[in-house]
Amino acid sequence: VDDGSQINMVVCGASNVVEGLVTAYARPGAVLPEGQTIASANLRGIDSVGMLCGGDELGISDDKDGIAELDSDTKLGIDIRELLALDDLSIDVDLTPNRGDCLSLHGIAREVGVLNELSISELSIKAISPTIDDTFPVEIKKGCGCSRYLGRVVRGVDIRASTPRWMAERLRRSGLRSIDPIVDITNYVMLELGQPMHAFDLNRLKKKIIVRSAKGGETLTLLNGQDYSLEKGNLVISDSSGVVALAGVMGGESTSVQADTVDIFLESAFFSPDIVAGTARYFGLHTDASHRFERGVDYNLQSKSMERATGLLLEIAGGSAGPVVEKILE
Repeated sequence: VDDGSQINMVVCGASNVVEGLVTAYARPGAVLPEGQTIASANLRGIDSVGMLCGGDELGISDDKDGIAELDSDTKLGIDIRELLALDDLSIDVDLTPNRGDCLSLHGIAREVGVLNELSISELSIKAISPTIDDTFPVEIKKGCGCSRYLGRVVRGVDIRASTPRWMAERLRRSGLRSIDPIVDITNYVMLELGQPMHAFDLNRLKKKIIVRSAKGGETLTLLNGQDYSLEKGNLVISDSSGVVALAGVMGGESTSVQADTVDIFLESAFFSPDIVAGTARYFGLHTDASHRFERGVDYNLQSKSMERATGLLLEIAGGSAGPVVEKILE
C-alpha cells in the first residue's frame, strides 16, 4: 500500500481489493470513529502495518461490503477528513407536519431569513437552451390529481459518469446514498429546492406519457421490486403500453434508469397532496417524494427545478437537452 510517503504491507480480505484502487488507509496509531486504535499485527505469519477501511468503519456509510473506493485522481497521503470535508457540522431540523415548505435547504434558508429579518442568497438558476428538438408527448387526464406536468428529453447521457464527491457527500449527510449521476441529481434537487423529480429511460417509454387515474385491476412492479395491484383512482403515470409509475410515490421498474441508459425523460410535476397521501397510505409506501407531495409542493417550483436538474445533468453526465414540454390543467 502506497500512502504517499512509503510503501506498507497490509493484510486485507476485502473482495474489492484490486491493484490501483485508491482507498482509505489507517496508519498504526489512527483512531477510528468508534474508538478502535489501529496497530500493526502479524496475521498468518505476515506483518500487517495498519488497515484498509470500509465506509462503515469510517462512519461515513452503512456499506459493509468491501473497503471504501475513492476517486482515482485522489492525492495520496491526504487526510480523509480534509478530502471529504468531514470536519463539519450537520443540523438536524425537526419539523411539524404542516411545514412542508421547510423540507429543503432553500425552504429552511427562507425561514431563517424571515425569523432574523435577513435577505437570503438565492440560487442562480439559468434556463437551459435546447440543443436538440426532441420532445416526448404528454397528456393529463382531467380530475386525476395532476394540474401541472413538465417533461424534457435529454439524449446521450453517460450513466457511468462519477457523481462529484461534493454532491455524493451532501447526499450521504442527508441520509441518501449515491446511486448513479441521474438518480443522484434528482435527489439533490429535491433536497436543495423541495421538488421531487423522476427520470425515465426514454427508450423504454412507448409513444407518450399519460397522467391519469388507475382503471382498477392494473398491476405495476415498482423500483423496490414488489408487484402491486392498483385500485381505481390511484394517481399513475402511464404510456401507451400501461402504467409505468405510481405518481408522486415511486417509479416503475420497467422504465427505470439502468446501466445501459443513454436517453432519459425528466419529470417535474405538481400532484395533489390528498391523492398522493391516500395512495401512499393504501400501499404502505412512504418515500421522500410522497413525504413532500403529501404536504404540498410549491406550485411554481416545477420549472425552476427542471432547469436546475438539467444544468447539473449536462455538467456531470453530458448529453443534449430538448425543449421543456409543459401541460397545465386549470
